[in-house]
Amino acid sequence: MKRYRVLWMVALLGILILPGCSQRILEGIGIKTAAPIAEDDIEVAEAAENETGQDLEGQIDTGDWITAESAVQLPILMYHSISEGNGLRVPSEEFRSQMAWLRENGYYTLSPEEAYLVLTENRMPSEKCVWLTFDDGYTDNYTEAFPILKENDMKATVFMIGKSIDKGHHLTEDQMLEMSRNGISIESHTINHLELNRMTAEQQEAEMVQSKELFDRILDQDTTVLSYPVGRYNEESLRLSEEAGYKMAVTTEPGGASRDQGMHALHRVRISPGLSVDGFASLIENSSNH
Repeated sequence: MKRYRVLWMVALLGILILPGCSQRILEGIGIKTAAPIAEDDIEVAEAAENETGQDLEGQIDTGDWITAESAVQLPILMYHSISEGNGLRVPSEEFRSQMAWLRENGYYTLSPEEAYLVLTENRMPSEKCVWLTFDDGYTDNYTEAFPILKENDMKATVFMIGKSIDKGHHLTEDQMLEMSRNGISIESHTINHLELNRMTAEQQEAEMVQSKELFDRILDQDTTVLSYPVGRYNEESLRLSEEAGYKMAVTTEPGGASRDQGMHALHRVRISPGLSVDGFASLIENSSNH
């Protein structure tokens, strides 16, 4: 009788423990070293492990890609929240109009893997390419942007803060999994969303490595891209991001991205609210050389 009682208690303990596995992953990593830095007045919640080893080209059909005549300059568009309220929030109707313009003008939206090949091999799936990115991983990336992207059959990348997963106004684990199955890549915005240039090399390394391990594990992927929080980085950041296993890192430096900038210091085109469709078109065209 005593033996059965022990077995029953073990089974009950397992039931209680399993639902908390993902949360323990988050709680066990990313100890803060400074206060999180908010971007403008968007509240940043207290900021939040599969290596496929596959060759990038082995995952992508490049048979009909074209070779660019000159070094590619790629527009990497930078969004944050798809809502209203400040300079980092683009209203959903403006976002819808912008995606419609891209579709109507023949732009191909890239995955991170495709963007890497475009920039490193100077080959493109289309003469007109753009890489859509979102920083911070707000809930409205799922509720507002995701449906519009699906309607237009477009890919995009969300840079998620590790410790913001399942926190207020940010993506849940289930939402990230659904998005990643439907053309939206989830990549790293570090664990705690701290200004890397204010941190020691060891602290920077922890933010980068732990974040990559977290997203690799949750999404069963090889996380390959890092977005520097608030665009802050230094020479150590460039070295450490590569050593952590990222193939690329993006900044908030303005303009089109090119390999000459360094694959861990890629520039982006900030999309602000109130931009007319003509203004949006001008930004895209001026940041691309094809």
